[in-house]
Amino acid sequence: MKREEKKCKAGKKAKSTEKSHSLVSNYWFLYKGFFRHSRWNILFVSMALFGWVGYTYMGLYVRKIAVALVMEGVSAGTLVGTLLLAEGVYFLVEQIRSVGYELLNNPGLKYRHVLEEKILTKICGTAYSNLEDPDYKKRISQAQHLYHHWDRDVRQCIWCSLELAYLLITIPVSAGLLAGLHPAVILALAAGTWLQHQVGKQMLVWEKKHRDFWTPLERKIEYIAGKMGDFTHAKDLRLYGAGRWLLPKYEGLLGERRQWKKRQRNQNAVIDGANQAAEAVKQAFVYGFLIWGVMEGRVKPDDFILYVGLAMTLSNGLARISGQVRALRERELSIADYRSMMERPDSGRGKEGQDRADGARRKEAAPCANPPGIVFSHVSFAYPGEGKAEADYTLKDVSFVIRPGEKVALVGLNGAGKTTLIKLLCGMYEPTEGEILLNGQPSTEWSLEEWYGFFAVVFQDLGVLPAPIAENVAACASEAADRQRVRQCLEQAGLWKKVESLPHGMDTYLQKELFREGVNLSGGETQKLLLARAIYREAPVLVLDEPTAALDAIAENELYLKYNELTQGRTSLFISHRLSSTRFCDRIFMLDGGRIVEEGSHQELMEKKGAYYQLFQVQSHYYQKDRTEEFSSQMDPSWEVSGYVSG
Repeated sequence: MKREEKKCKAGKKAKSTEKSHSLVSNYWFLYKGFFRHSRWNILFVSMALFGWVGYTYMGLYVRKIAVALVMEGVSAGTLVGTLLLAEGVYFLVEQIRSVGYELLNNPGLKYRHVLEEKILTKICGTAYSNLEDPDYKKRISQAQHLYHHWDRDVRQCIWCSLELAYLLITIPVSAGLLAGLHPAVILALAAGTWLQHQVGKQMLVWEKKHRDFWTPLERKIEYIAGKMGDFTHAKDLRLYGAGRWLLPKYEGLLGERRQWKKRQRNQNAVIDGANQAAEAVKQAFVYGFLIWGVMEGRVKPDDFILYVGLAMTLSNGLARISGQVRALRERELSIADYRSMMERPDSGRGKEGQDRADGARRKEAAPCANPPGIVFSHVSFAYPGEGKAEADYTLKDVSFVIRPGEKVALVGLNGAGKTTLIKLLCGMYEPTEGEILLNGQPSTEWSLEEWYGFFAVVFQDLGVLPAPIAENVAACASEAADRQRVRQCLEQAGLWKKVESLPHGMDTYLQKELFREGVNLSGGETQKLLLARAIYREAPVLVLDEPTAALDAIAENELYLKYNELTQGRTSLFISHRLSSTRFCDRIFMLDGGRIVEEGSHQELMEKKGAYYQLFQVQSHYYQKDRTEEFSSQMDPSWEVSGYVSG
């Protein structure tokens, strides 16, 4: 219980200390990474911003110069020459702006890929239990907006921030030039803009309050859309008419998302209407003041042209800055979500070991060719979100010792806790109570990467990568793989003849739906491939979770005959529903209801005539045709292992 209380306190502390970054801090993070990615990006940003500001004021002064020259009555040659020179400078500045923006497009796209790669690296390195956590998945989905969302990706953040920088330059410059006309103009424009800002920021408040409602909807929509086009589900979708079931769900989710989008649009419409009304009042005041100045003779025609342009630039700038700040903050949510995800701790594993002063002990105990001993000491496990009653625990006070090099089988009915126990051993989950030790050291003293190094596992769910067979076996790029060893592993797993018959041998790509000359292996062949991958790894602990589930009887027998060879020099755990396979192991753990109810060799457990014996008898009768009638008449159909054990 002390361990559980410690973990709860650590979780609360992590939540309370989660960083909250300011707007400036988030954009500094964005640009710092953008400029580090390529120093040329500094030049491109400068070109775009300088060109934009210069383009604005050059346009105003070209018109003023033209009117002034006409009023002065200069010659046609002087007028044309001056205007051509001004237009030339104006064109040059505009080209600097245009080229700067064009040059920023490709680096912005590349930086999106950099950010995506960092998130994928984060996901690959995180604890397995995080990937089953809905909150963690939600954070991933929100973080992906910075490189996937069409309106909030990194490029949109850059464009938006550059526009705000442009406004922050032009507003004070325009205000300074207008100050010579009358301060009342600036005050009126500023007052109107402040009112617009107060109205406009309500949209951001509304979105922050409601975005957690539509983020799960978007994740579900993407999930269903992905499965509908997933080749591995194609047979089920057709045979069971699952499209008639999934499409309504998909349409329903889209409908819910559209409703939220509609509410967003309604909110925006109200806010935009109020902003436009305030803008109309501001412009009416400016024009009225300037017209009065011309009528009074205080404003010359060429100055009227300039002041109108400056006033409109200031008015538009002040009007836009409110919306631009809002847009900047909206896009900042993507940066904040990304940083929050990247700074989220993956696992507490290894911190105690990393802080230890004695690094020599750690080095001596690091994964090596020598098989380790395994200890489970009063280990209990309940999935996050479950209660703490005994019925909520998947494993309950499990204790055992596996000697170095020993071969152990885990057997039991579905739901007994076999796979959960293996995931705990391999570091996928952390014990709710108790501790797990390798070579006498607790799991908390190892980082996850170090802990993973002990294990080569073949799980019962068959998963291969869309890559060449050699890469699937070696789990690395083809050029880094030991091809001779890949062949040896494929031979040991019984798959080499199949691979040898393929046109490209071990360089053949898997998943033909992705590659023109790719292949799809059968379930049994895939299981052999994963076995070859586990053999190639040469880890000191070999774990086989239902390795014969998809194999035919001959292939299964071949695997059993090779079992001693495969496990030589390793500590091994073997999970199987078929009890006939357990006789190859030194000891057998019989699990039921999350507990180890029996332990011993095959012969010892058969002599006990307990739960293992009864389950073995049930299975063996299925393979004896001449005893089918005897089995059906003598066996109680209501019999269950759990009932036998509890009795």
